[in-house]
Amino acid sequence: MPYASLVSTPGLSYNYSLYAIPVGWIIAMAPLWWAAPIANKAAKGSYDNANPKDSWANIDSKPIPLELKGRVKRAIAAENNTHTNLPLFAAALVAANAAHVDASSLHFYAGLWVISRIAYTFAYILIEDRKKSAIRSALFGVGVLAVFGLVFSAAKKYSAVPW
Repeated sequence: MPYASLVSTPGLSYNYSLYAIPVGWIIAMAPLWWAAPIANKAAKGSYDNANPKDSWANIDSKPIPLELKGRVKRAIAAENNTHTNLPLFAAALVAANAAHVDASSLHFYAGLWVISRIAYTFAYILIEDRKKSAIRSALFGVGVLAVFGLVFSAAKKYSAVPW
């Protein structure tokens, strides 16, 4: 392989896009991995792994400082939101891969979704101001656009296939 090819497009001749699916799962789980121990540190027994949904449903009754309690609640909401969005992203990514969308487009849209979800998660947990929460909504929208980009790229490829 010529040196110029290695330098100009490192790794883009290969398709790594499907790795974004397990990365998305890690992004979804990260807020929970943060919230459970931090809640237990603030108030022992706040999170019970044997009854996780009950733990979060009863978080308001725990003696956790108000600001931290809000962040914990938003972290759980961010975790739920990413788990809700991950199947749509995965389906769009698999469809785009099956349609043989070019690797650079797959990497762009998958990377955009991953970056938007990481930023969205931090924004969800940290932003408390109602006006600034529009940032979180915008980041959510970027992720949706990435999914649409995958779907439309796949649809364009499939439209050329005679049925």
